[in-house]
Formats: sequence, structure tokens, C-alpha cells
Amino acid sequence: MLPNTAQPDPPLVDLTVLAHLEQQLNDAGPARTFARDYITGFANRHLRLVRSVADQDLPAALEAALSLRNSSLMVGAQRLAVLTAAFEAAISSADLDAARRTLPGIERCGLETIRELETRYLDPA
Repeated sequence: MLPNTAQPDPPLVDLTVLAHLEQQLNDAGPARTFARDYITGFANRHLRLVRSVADQDLPAALEAALSLRNSSLMVGAQRLAVLTAAFEAAISSADLDAARRTLPGIERCGLETIRELETRYLDPA
């Protein structure tokens, strides 16, 4: 179950997060590189979630969740961060079945996030 289910979904990507990073660095290059690295690393981060649940390795699952959630927040992937927090909560309560049920949604949202970053941030029309 997602936290705050009565509220609407958070935005898929909040581009103001990356815009703020660009302003802080006075350069768009590092923020764009970070977004590309996030996209490249998503498959591996998701695989770490899947494997840790399959292996029933709660510490590895928690570490993988923290990595994905924190990097998602840093790139502005608000919805994915919320979904990953639900996975993290399930792992924290040792509910592997609940954690397993979140994985398809995390994968789907991650792929949507990647498309959003590519089309709205990296290659806007």
C-alpha cells in the first residue's frame, strides 16, 4: 500500500529540481550528466531490488531501496521516490510479499520516468 493514497500521485518528474541544480552550479552540464547517469543506472538499481527480495536479503534490499529513492529525489523523480519508499517500508517491516508486490510498479514508473527525463529534460522538442 502506498503512503497517502488519498492524495493524488506526485509528479512523475519535477524538473524544478534539476533546474535548481543547474542554478546552483551555474552550468547545465553537470545536471544533464547526472540525469543521463540516473537513466543508465536505473536498470541496475531495479535489478538490485529484485535480487535482494529473491534472495530474502533484507539489508541488501534496504540498501538498494535507499540508493534508488535518494537518487530519484536528486533527479526530481518524485513518484518513483514514493513507490520506492513503499518498498522500503515493506522491507523495514520484513514483509517480503508486500515488497515483491511493489516491484512491477517501480519498474513501470522507472521506465516512465526515463522517458519523461529524455523527452522533457534531455531532448526537449
